[in-house]
Amino acid sequence: MSYLAIFLAKTLENILTTIRIIVLSNQKKLIGAILNVFIAFIWIYSTVSVLRNFSHEPLKIVAFAAGCFAGSYLGCYIEDKIALGDNMITCITEKDSKIVDKLRQLNYQVTTIDGYGVNDQKKVLLIMTSRKKKYRLAKLINLMDKDATIITEIASYYSNK
Repeated sequence: MSYLAIFLAKTLENILTTIRIIVLSNQKKLIGAILNVFIAFIWIYSTVSVLRNFSHEPLKIVAFAAGCFAGSYLGCYIEDKIALGDNMITCITEKDSKIVDKLRQLNYQVTTIDGYGVNDQKKVLLIMTSRKKKYRLAKLINLMDKDATIITEIASYYSNK
């Protein structure tokens, strides 16, 4: 097997592994299991290719390791573009009504809580949004209140119904 083939196989394996981790963290167990089958086949193929006569071709190890690096990097990049899952945006502001009204006009579900800072009252806004929309939402809030504190965190819905 050529060095390029080892590199490409390992790159693909690591891309799929990175995506699988994110898919599983979003409770998509079947997709994660299917991806794992492909990952196993690719891993066996690339590992056997490296181990076969590797003492005479040590660059196989370099191709394997470089594929690990490239696959991990590309997997993170691709996953960021896919952006599966949801985020909880917590916004701490003094300009709540303006922001809340605008966000509700844009069909965001906003929950408000009274908060108290060191010197004054604040509003804490809780907004659930998809990961794909989190940066857009944060920019919108910053346009309306440049002093707002915005915190994002990975979130998932829970219901005991």
